[in-house]
Amino acid sequence: MAKKVKEDYKHLTKRGGVWWLQATHKGKRIYKTTGQESIVDARKVRDAELERFTLDSEKDQLAIISKRITGIDTRLEEIADGLPAMTMLQAWNAFKVAPKGRTPRGRVIMPGKRTLADYEGRWNAFCTWMDANYPKTDKDGTRIPWELRQIGKEHAERYIAEIGAGRSANTRNKSLTFLRLVFKVLAGDARIKSNPFEGMDAAPLAVTRKRPLTMTELATISKNLVGKGELETLFSFGYHTGARLGDCVLMRWNSIDMGARKIRYTPHKTAKGNKEITLTISPALFALLDQTPSAKRKGFVLPELGELYQKDPAAVSKRIQQVFVDAGIETDLEVEGYGKKVACVGFHSLRHAHITALLESGLPMDAVRQQVGHATIGMTAHYYHASEKTLQATAAALPDIGAVKTLPEGADATGAILDGILGQLDKLSVEQLATLAEKVRETTDKRTYKQLTGAASAVAK
Repeated sequence: MAKKVKEDYKHLTKRGGVWWLQATHKGKRIYKTTGQESIVDARKVRDAELERFTLDSEKDQLAIISKRITGIDTRLEEIADGLPAMTMLQAWNAFKVAPKGRTPRGRVIMPGKRTLADYEGRWNAFCTWMDANYPKTDKDGTRIPWELRQIGKEHAERYIAEIGAGRSANTRNKSLTFLRLVFKVLAGDARIKSNPFEGMDAAPLAVTRKRPLTMTELATISKNLVGKGELETLFSFGYHTGARLGDCVLMRWNSIDMGARKIRYTPHKTAKGNKEITLTISPALFALLDQTPSAKRKGFVLPELGELYQKDPAAVSKRIQQVFVDAGIETDLEVEGYGKKVACVGFHSLRHAHITALLESGLPMDAVRQQVGHATIGMTAHYYHASEKTLQATAAALPDIGAVKTLPEGADATGAILDGILGQLDKLSVEQLATLAEKVRETTDKRTYKQLTGAASAVAK
């Protein structure tokens, strides 16, 4: 017969003039003196001792329960690890709807449509590469997809290395950043224990930038594109608005007011800032746009290129680069210490040429900044490239110190200065020209007076 467990009890007994506590709690026994002679004080000590005694007992029980829970969690995790997890084929649908993180201000990061399209292309490329280089089959030889958690460091490093060998450093870095993000975002749902793309460094970028096109090059391109339809209009958009490729090729008729000869659009790159740019349509661009009948001015201004760009931006870029090649323009540049040639001329060169032309015409830097949608004047200045005429004028503006003495006999030292001044006249406003004319008259009068007084003095002698 099982031994009966006594019920909890508490009792105070006075011995030798001092009250003693005797109690049991869930099978555990306590017997100790309260050290008090007064029953009132003894009860206070009793209650404090019993409270601590009870809590210690519960703590021991909680520790046992916690240990059991940990064991259960470990077992559940082992069971889950034995079950199939998210595959590469399932990953894209999970990733595109999952938040990609938060900004410092707490806003959830959810990329736009165009960014997701770029992401999807990069993910499909990685899946295709894995399927080609690491085909996976079951015991019957049937092809099966990889689980995300099965992708290891070996796969990641080899893939990024192959991209780096055949593509630009920028493409490599973008792919690395994207794939690292995928494994980070899906780590929980795919039961990924370590990110295979973590810890890989970005490749150094070639230090170069797009150059502006010369007037001769622009003239050649313009001549070659006459009658070429949408490509001619696209290049006219690029030069006369300074807008980026995506904004030009996806321009819609509802952004164009032909009556007021205005273009109003929000650049895609800064769309979150919701800053609209307003431009006046140049006569050359207006003439091209006006070739489209009023009834057909709906949707994309360049429907064929616009639809192609949404599906395959690289295909549009390829057509654009061919325009430069046909014009005899070298589009790539050798960069020391960099294995691949770097593009130095592209559609973005039209933006450089646009900004340079505006600044050299005398427009204030801040006005140009606002027209092209830059956040800072420093960024606008980055796009400025001094023309040959400006460089000559700059050299001619220097004072004749020492250099005149070394000129060949008969050389005209003032000729370069005059050429520089004349080269700047078309950039002056009417008011500035009037001021210049007045200054010329004053200088002429002074020199004439000196010549006359000098002649009179000679006659008197």
